[in-house]
Amino acid sequence: MHPLPVSSPPRRNKRKKSSLLATAARIGQACPVLRSLHVCGYRSLRDFRVKFGRITVVTGENGVGKSNLYRALILLQRMAEGRFAEAVESESGMPGLMWAGLRRKDGPRRVSWEIEDDHFSFSHECGLIPTTPGDPTKFRTDPDVKTEVIRAGGIKGRPMAKRAGTSISVRGDDGKMETISLPFHLPESMLSEVRDGLRYPALTAVRETFLAWRFYHHFRVDPDSPLRRPRVGFWSPVLAGDGTNLAATLQSIAESGREAVLDQVVEKAFPGSRWRAVDDQGRFQLQLSRDELGRWLDASELSDGTLRFFCLCAALLTPKPPPLLVFNEPESSLHTSLLEPLADLMAAVPEETQLIVVTHARELAERIRERCEAKWVKLVSFEGETRLEGDAGSGRTWTFDD
Repeated sequence: MHPLPVSSPPRRNKRKKSSLLATAARIGQACPVLRSLHVCGYRSLRDFRVKFGRITVVTGENGVGKSNLYRALILLQRMAEGRFAEAVESESGMPGLMWAGLRRKDGPRRVSWEIEDDHFSFSHECGLIPTTPGDPTKFRTDPDVKTEVIRAGGIKGRPMAKRAGTSISVRGDDGKMETISLPFHLPESMLSEVRDGLRYPALTAVRETFLAWRFYHHFRVDPDSPLRRPRVGFWSPVLAGDGTNLAATLQSIAESGREAVLDQVVEKAFPGSRWRAVDDQGRFQLQLSRDELGRWLDASELSDGTLRFFCLCAALLTPKPPPLLVFNEPESSLHTSLLEPLADLMAAVPEETQLIVVTHARELAERIRERCEAKWVKLVSFEGETRLEGDAGSGRTWTFDD
């Protein structure tokens, strides 16, 4: 008697699991490029679509909505962190961040994101807390998450996770969709709430992609700023968002083999100057010196522009390059003579890093484009709505430059 074949089903399940893990690996690979962003209903971004290059420079006059584009990207990271409700509260709650212009009377008041990168797409839609009789919640300004979808392979790809209200369907490691219920009134994204990375690797890979993004907007340089005070240092290959570990990051860059590159940038920006990150007492603080001075200038004595320029250098020369690096108004407090060395650094970001620069400085944008193949996105305002230049008329059509 021949034994019954019992090996086929396990092999089939193993193939499904291997396929899913391969999909998750592609989603979480080191160098994905954020290809497009579509935002609706967020502040001045009523119905805004944009495509990005590996290096993208965003320009426009004051008030056209450049910072809204920057903040729209940050909110995606806050979803992954589990801080979406907190971030919404900082913008005066859902009523405060929603498009305030004309809308259809019967249309729902919603804010939505849809992004697509090389290997996945993610969409998220939220709105106001419904006024249901007997609803006990007092958190009326929280986001009410309506739908979320993750697809492998782009917007038309295979669904890996779906959310409708508090119900989530996630593709498990066996390739099958499973349903998970979330608590009532959970204003956070499924990205942060579903944490089983072994069971749901594709969702985990998307979350980790968002968490790896880095944003830099404002470096506090007033007289009481932590950047101006000596600190105890620790190994810091990544500059903090507010720049507070500047000296430690500069020292980490130097000890990672990039000191010569930083020295060249400093010489071009401040001819005849020398820098160090550790003072004679072993404390961490940025110091500068010139031959004619005869001493080191402490961080408390440096100009605002000097401190901010070194922060930008530290962010761009990081020994741990991120998949996406976004700057908002990096030219703040910088003398025009510093724009050229800054453009040199930005044009030379590693291949594994995608760069988005939101700037008022046309000169900075032009210098970056002189040095590399960068996409230039010019924003305008039409009746309070942010649009791409060329779409400023009422009868616009969507066109994208490749």
